[in-house]
Amino acid sequence: MLALTSRALCWLIVASLLGVIASIKLHGPGFLANWSWLTYGRVQPAAWNAFVYGFLCQAGLAVGLWITCRLSGTPLLGRGTMVVATDFWNLGLLVGVVGILAGDSTGVETLEAPAYAAPILLAAYLGLAAWIVVTFHHRRERTVFISQWYVLGAVFAFPWLYAAANLGAVIAPLRGVLSAAVQAWYAHNLFTLWFTFLGLAVLYYFLPKLTGLPVPSRALALFGFWSLALFSSFGGLQRYAGGPFPAYMISTSVVAGVLSLLPLLAVVLNLWPLVRGQWPKVRSVPAWWFITFAGGAFVVASLLGFASAFGWFRRATHFTLFTLATEQLSLRGFFALGLIGALYYLVPRVVQRDWPSTRLIRLHFVCAAVGVVLSVLALGVGGILHGSALNDPAAPFLAIVKVCVPFEGMATLANTVLLVGDLALVTNMGWLLFGCCRDRCLPVFRDWLRPPWAPTETPP
Repeated sequence: MLALTSRALCWLIVASLLGVIASIKLHGPGFLANWSWLTYGRVQPAAWNAFVYGFLCQAGLAVGLWITCRLSGTPLLGRGTMVVATDFWNLGLLVGVVGILAGDSTGVETLEAPAYAAPILLAAYLGLAAWIVVTFHHRRERTVFISQWYVLGAVFAFPWLYAAANLGAVIAPLRGVLSAAVQAWYAHNLFTLWFTFLGLAVLYYFLPKLTGLPVPSRALALFGFWSLALFSSFGGLQRYAGGPFPAYMISTSVVAGVLSLLPLLAVVLNLWPLVRGQWPKVRSVPAWWFITFAGGAFVVASLLGFASAFGWFRRATHFTLFTLATEQLSLRGFFALGLIGALYYLVPRVVQRDWPSTRLIRLHFVCAAVGVVLSVLALGVGGILHGSALNDPAAPFLAIVKVCVPFEGMATLANTVLLVGDLALVTNMGWLLFGCCRDRCLPVFRDWLRPPWAPTETPP
């Protein structure tokens, strides 16, 4: 688990740095203009891939491992194989990100990594996921908790999604608009069947753990799981509404988007009793700050996704900065902060040592919360004004571009604040691991250097 966590945090810093560069280039295109590897068309997808596949996927697998082992009452099996698979995952990701920066991108959104990187990532993932399933199979606790449902659903969904999307959009792309339909299907289900499942696994595991209260209704939780799994599979194409797609595909996607309100209601009704009135009880626990913030971001992001199924809403926000605002709310606000809150809880229990600095944790939370809120507000308000300008036939193109510039500058400030928070997390993590190694390895090293004739005890 520490192998996944440490590598995930390294990619988090890389993604944040690239994200700041990409954000600056939106309103200052001359920034680093002489570096062909750092043009916006390369650095933005590199930042996205580093964040999604480097940080979110590895941190999600680390938290999924913890939940599976703890609820199964079984130690992790195949640890050596999982470490090797983790190294191969990072190798494939490094090849993919370098390929994107070198100009070898596929040009397919969310699948920008070159085709030769995809088999490495898929093989590495299968090596990781197989041992999660094997560990679950050898569980001592026969009851399957709702968090395990979500973890296993995510574990089985990702290889299917990733392999099918690469085959249909990159390796052997389908003809015409079907290739774009495959890409939209993958992007939507990556958010729902992979990240939303892992994020809800965090909420269903850690909220009862931190408050000491049971989940009110198992039946309602399972209804939320199956309804999310069913309806999300048909969503995604509303983002291309009005495009050259068969009408039944867009209509099915819109209906699925409307029905996505059902799993949201199931989750809120089940988890709200665990949150209501519990703040004085657990306000000193850092994991609680991040996880409750993530829960609120999930509700808002889901409501925006529900609203995007309606034409009147899409006409005001389609193909604008508002899309970036909803993506930032989901990726940074829900998925990332939920996983980070889980890491703040479980890493000290793995290394059996407290976090060195609570001030760095507070700094990280403040920067994360302020960065997410500022980014979403800037891109959201800017997106509405952007859409209003786009819908005005008399508005010249340059005037539309100028409308977005101030809000893109605010988004750069927000990304910089997020970077400061990420640096606080990585500093705290490095400090923790250094202290752990010093306490455990230094005495062994001293014993190894002690000459054989040296006394081992101080005489009385």
